Amino acid sequence: MSASQDDSTQSIDKPQGRAKGKSPFRRYRLILLSVVLAPLLLVLGFVVYVIADLPPMAVIENPSTDLSTQVFSADGKLLRSIYGEKHRISVPMTEISPWAFSALIATEDERFMDHNGVDPIALVAIVKDFFIKQQKRGGSTITMQLARNLYDQVGRERSFFRKAKEMVVSIVLERSFTKEEIITAYLNTVSFLGNTYGIESASDELFRKHASELTIEEAALMIGMLKGTSQYNPRKHPERALQRRNEILAKMHAQGFFEKGIELDSLQSRPVELAESHDYRDLGIAPYFTEHLRAWLTQWCKEHDYDPYSDGLRVYTTIDSRLQAHAEEAVTEHLKELQPIFDNHIAGREPYLKDTTFFKRAMRKSTRYVKARALGLTESEIMKEFREPVRMNLFSWRGEIKDTLMSPWDSLRYYSTFLETGFMAMDPSNGHIKAWVGGINHKFFKFDHVFLGKRQVGSTFKPFVYTAAMDNGYTPCDLELNQPVFFYDDTGKLIWTPRNADGKVGGYMTLRTGLATSTNLITARVMKAIGPQVVCEWARKMGITSDLDCVPSLCLGTTDLSVFELIGAYGTFANRGIWNEPMFVTRIEDRNGNVIQEFQPQSREAISERTAYMMLDMLKGVVDGRGGTGGRLRYRYKLKGEIGGKTGTTQNNSDGWFVGVTQNLVGGAWVGCADRTMRFRSTAYGQGASMALPIFGGFMAKAAADESLALPVSSFDMPTGFDVQLDCSQYDYRRKSVWSDSLTPSFKSVLNVDDE
Repeated sequence: MSASQDDSTQSIDKPQGRAKGKSPFRRYRLILLSVVLAPLLLVLGFVVYVIADLPPMAVIENPSTDLSTQVFSADGKLLRSIYGEKHRISVPMTEISPWAFSALIATEDERFMDHNGVDPIALVAIVKDFFIKQQKRGGSTITMQLARNLYDQVGRERSFFRKAKEMVVSIVLERSFTKEEIITAYLNTVSFLGNTYGIESASDELFRKHASELTIEEAALMIGMLKGTSQYNPRKHPERALQRRNEILAKMHAQGFFEKGIELDSLQSRPVELAESHDYRDLGIAPYFTEHLRAWLTQWCKEHDYDPYSDGLRVYTTIDSRLQAHAEEAVTEHLKELQPIFDNHIAGREPYLKDTTFFKRAMRKSTRYVKARALGLTESEIMKEFREPVRMNLFSWRGEIKDTLMSPWDSLRYYSTFLETGFMAMDPSNGHIKAWVGGINHKFFKFDHVFLGKRQVGSTFKPFVYTAAMDNGYTPCDLELNQPVFFYDDTGKLIWTPRNADGKVGGYMTLRTGLATSTNLITARVMKAIGPQVVCEWARKMGITSDLDCVPSLCLGTTDLSVFELIGAYGTFANRGIWNEPMFVTRIEDRNGNVIQEFQPQSREAISERTAYMMLDMLKGVVDGRGGTGGRLRYRYKLKGEIGGKTGTTQNNSDGWFVGVTQNLVGGAWVGCADRTMRFRSTAYGQGASMALPIFGGFMAKAAADESLALPVSSFDMPTGFDVQLDCSQYDYRRKSVWSDSLTPSFKSVLNVDDE
């Protein structure tokens, strides 16, 4: 038993002995496991921390960058890019020069085509990047740099966390996109200089060409700038940029990127040739127009939930870049010639010599004053600021005057005598605006005189009077007396008696001749016959949207209108009586080319086709008729085809107007100074035929000579069944002409005629 007990004891003791004997190994095993697992857990925790701080996977796999909105002309030219802090235009791989890809791979990531986003060989450079102070960069692949450019969450600080995030995002990008897509995205997002992002924007800034047109040395120069956009900026540091370019070319040559026949020494010896630098205030082609469009687009985007500065919209406009260039040239040529004449004419008779409020009015209209008031400055504080000399550049027709010390107050005096202008041309068949010049120089004169500016239109309003008459039974050959006419109020009180500009009266005149010679008394008599309210009604039908004071003097253009609405209204004549609202955008696309909205002209029948054709014939008399105020369109500008037009001159020569009408284009100009008291004292210079007509004439002459436009020499289409007599030569005759200034109150008996 005892033996059995001993055996039992032994059988029980053995396991206990084994357990005690193995406990040290168990501890060693736990320690070993801890040694192995702890780093793994640490790495896992680090990875979890890194991933938690990354953009969502959906964002990584579908990256979206801020893109500039691009505004295009009807003929495919880029008018302007609209952007906020970053100017970035994205283009596909096929629109980037292959040399840019070669230069980038040779310089930044020679194993780009072989790794999966992280280059193992370059990991050593990454370690050096953090632990060796002399090492400023290295190890980041093109994909890792793209990750940093695309996602703000990746960050830009010097840390392992940032590098780890770059690696994770890079691996995801490599799994989601092809190598071609990755390198294209990199070139579209990287900053080259200043706020210019992407190779397309930078190519335009440096060379005035598309990225697809870059030569090998130009591509090398741009890629070389990525090492330091300021340090290697070729405008600021040309020698440094040249040296860096040649280093890139050498790397490309060493890595076999040169084609057969290309010599390294020959390329390195070529100088750096840059285009003239953009002025940051230069808004490109048609600046007044694109500023108007930007304001319109901002409102459109607000209503449709888009951002005009970052969503990369593509806006297609009606502007023709060729016609726009001709319009700007015509404005420059005419006003450059007219300004010295005006300077000599006004010298010593400037209105501010007697008017002490002149400059205060000018000051309160200035952008500087508006901003100062918005900041809460008092009138005295603003005046003090205006009296303080500052460095500024000044506009001059002889060339920009740079870095001049002048007070804003003195600059008001300097700019007060400049003649300004607004010009617009439109296709009457659809309302498409083809040219828009809102001033003489947008850099110095911001105010847009096409849409925002409204001035007295003078005799350019007279066609609305005659149109209302034609639509109510009159014809061009109807006769009216060229003698004084009186307007009375409801109480019988005399309220207005108009005069002719030349002071002469007497005889009969057809309505056609009355319009051609811009005879005030003929127009006034028509106004009296049909009534001011009828004239207002017809003007509104034809697109006049400004408030109209429906009084007798309206017939002579006492109302203020914009170039925009006046040209739109005249388009009704050339479009068979159909008014088209002037339009300037045809469609808007998103960044992927999907059409968001297309725009169609807003139209309505304003007048009969019969009336429209009669008015065209009467407007032709202004150009071709005897004594017509627009005759110089033929003898000076040699314009061919059928042309109608109308001059306009305000009573004191403050405003000169001309509107011209052809079958294919309707255009018109206003010319005057910002302050109406600054004006020609002579009608010889101050009339619309001298101030504004040359702009239209020059524009049309340039357009006609432009073979790329192929404008037809056209005639106005006569309506079917038209039977109105338009040859009025047999009806026009005059009685004895006398000067109205010499008439006595009994002038009726002298002329032996009645005013009715």
